[in-house]
Amino acid sequence: MFHSKRILISVVVTAFLTSCASPRFQTAYRYEPPTDMAGRIALEKCEQKLESCQQRCTAETQACLKSIEPLVEQRNAEALKHYETELEQYRIARQRYELAMSLNWGYDPFWYDPMFYRPRLRPYYYPPAPPKKPGRDEVFNQVRHEKCGIDCGCQPLYDACFLASGGKKMPEERCIANCPKEK
Repeated sequence: MFHSKRILISVVVTAFLTSCASPRFQTAYRYEPPTDMAGRIALEKCEQKLESCQQRCTAETQACLKSIEPLVEQRNAEALKHYETELEQYRIARQRYELAMSLNWGYDPFWYDPMFYRPRLRPYYYPPAPPKKPGRDEVFNQVRHEKCGIDCGCQPLYDACFLASGGKKMPEERCIANCPKEK
């Protein structure tokens, strides 16, 4: 009985691992510029608009990042205060756990190991997990994501202008992971 379960588990794990190794693809776009002179002139204007949009976006992002600094400091202080509370609760739980283990209160003496058919001490519960100390970078990234827009929308505007000038945008599937070997 035990042997058949082991075989079944190994078959399931093998099937899962082989399914994880399948190739992953991503759609990328290839831009073909217009060939006529009027299209090229229009494309130059599109590129100028894209550059000015990106510069405006960078300036707005920098201004936003400066404006959220006090909020980041406030939330970081709150997170550290919460961490101190969790750390004290962890210390108490750890002391209780160590006391229970020293008095053998946390073990089940009637638990049998099915592999060897003999009694073995097994803990009723495991030591508490320590809390994770918050980092300022995590708090900063969370506030930045909430308050400052990440995408300014420059690329869709450029794409529309590019297509209007006579250019072509062609999708291509590219393998990005677990790619088959080329012959």
